[in-house]
Amino acid sequence: MVYFSPATKEITAKIVYYGPGMCGKTTNLQKVHELMRPQMKSELVSVATETDRTIYFDFLPVKLGKIAGFDFIVRSFTVPGQPYYGETRKMVLQGADGIVFVADSQRYMLDQNKDSLIDLKRNLKINGLDYATIPIVLQYNKRDLPDCLPIADLEQALNERKVPFFEASAFKGIGVVETLKAVTLTVFKHVRDGGMQNLGKPAASRSTVAVPTGAPAPVPAAVPGAALPRPPSAPRPVATGAGPAPAPAASEALQNSMGALISNTQEGTAPMPSKDAIGLQEFQNMAVLHHRLTERVAQLEKELTRVAQEQQDLKRIVGRKLMGT
Repeated sequence: MVYFSPATKEITAKIVYYGPGMCGKTTNLQKVHELMRPQMKSELVSVATETDRTIYFDFLPVKLGKIAGFDFIVRSFTVPGQPYYGETRKMVLQGADGIVFVADSQRYMLDQNKDSLIDLKRNLKINGLDYATIPIVLQYNKRDLPDCLPIADLEQALNERKVPFFEASAFKGIGVVETLKAVTLTVFKHVRDGGMQNLGKPAASRSTVAVPTGAPAPVPAAVPGAALPRPPSAPRPVATGAGPAPAPAASEALQNSMGALISNTQEGTAPMPSKDAIGLQEFQNMAVLHHRLTERVAQLEKELTRVAQEQQDLKRIVGRKLMGT
């Protein structure tokens, strides 16, 4: 769900990096954030746990320019991939406009990649999003490591939609910029080409909004980016140059269309979870995990007691037979 803010003159889209635990989602955004010019990005915010992290930041893709006077802001997020962070992943996916699915190319990770893709489809459906239509790109990460599956095998196993894919080594910064460029441009086009058909519908029934196809064609940006609600201290990224200006007639048409769009859209920001909300959710995840582990430890202790008792019984039986001979 793309959101419009007349107060700040911004159109905000949200991109989420998804994938199994430790596949390189966090490293992707860290590398992209590191490579961006300071005036194009906000602060990188991290909500750390013991095994994984949720991070996010805002990015202003300057080369895409303005849409009828509105800045196009992208918010990029990662989600924790560990199985017990399911509720956090579900929450961060709310209102997503695009997905980067990061797959670990190592052979032994194929099943985890498949499970994570199934989890993505399920959580998108729960959030009222359609996996078959949402903009998505795939990244096959860790291509620099030994025992990687061939790209053809990964494509057959994971890319049923035949969407664009990129080979990458996030640790070395290879392929991370290209991945984010591609998903940002895809989301921009999806927003531009699909949203105006929703004008006139009640706000509750609109799933996506965008500018008409008459908008100026986007030019690939130097890099794209995104994030959840920005912390109070995080500065808004500032563009250093203006995007390409549309023709006068097109500009007037865009302004009229945007005015109609704003009149049918509630003013405000996207209902995304705050840093505190994510932290609370992950604390709850850990509490549930601790409870389950405690139950499992108790079961294992009972099993060990049973095995020890059987061992003692077996020793007595063997001892009696030996004494009898």
